[in-house]
Amino acid sequence: MIQDKTIDKIKKLLEHAESAEKIGNQAEAAAFMKKVNKLTLEHKISLASVNAYDPNNTDESITDSEVDYYEHGLPVQSRAAKYVWDLARAISKANNCRHLVQNGSNKIWFVGRASDREICTYMFVIAYRTLLTDCVKEYRKADANARRLGMRSEMMRGWRNSFRIGFIKAIQDRLNESREEVKKTTDPETFALITTNQLIAVNDYVNENYGRSARSMRGSSSRNEYGERSGHKSGSNCSLAGGAINGSSIKQLNQ
Repeated sequence: MIQDKTIDKIKKLLEHAESAEKIGNQAEAAAFMKKVNKLTLEHKISLASVNAYDPNNTDESITDSEVDYYEHGLPVQSRAAKYVWDLARAISKANNCRHLVQNGSNKIWFVGRASDREICTYMFVIAYRTLLTDCVKEYRKADANARRLGMRSEMMRGWRNSFRIGFIKAIQDRLNESREEVKKTTDPETFALITTNQLIAVNDYVNENYGRSARSMRGSSSRNEYGERSGHKSGSNCSLAGGAINGSSIKQLNQ
């Protein structure tokens, strides 16, 4: 695309201007910025568009890709699991993507630009694996404690499901906090460009290619505070790194 080439040219000029300024050559920096201003005016391109531009993450790269459970050593189940859907929803929303599901399966697809899908897949695999392993480990410890107290029926009912709820809530909280941090340090135009505006094309792709929505799922009504707190702690400590908000220099989440 012509505009993509122009933005790429502007980015290179900005890099030259920054380098010139760093070595104290103000005249050369000003000359480069003059060329930048000329191109942005001629092509009606804002600097916000330039800063958020990623040549490998264009609208043309929007498609859907399945998370390969076999490749990543995740369990393939012949039934849908609400917590898996909820986890995928939280991660896709934070990365300008949509997620697709299949009724009667726990498989997940992410829809979005190339880089965004890669980030979603990475974060989903790490979070899902951590959820599964920590749920087993923490359940065994909680169950042993409940047995010692002679209160297993009271303390363990609904524990696993509540652990999942707490875990996903912690992930959502972290993603939302990262988004708000970016919002505070980014001008409104750029923030809209790298969030709301980018999702429009993704929604168009989903609407054009997938007309029917999956049935909604209800979770268990049984809540266990012990399990939920344990899950929230696990989700808060889960090591995630990737991009919650995508832009050229805005690409970091939850170290």
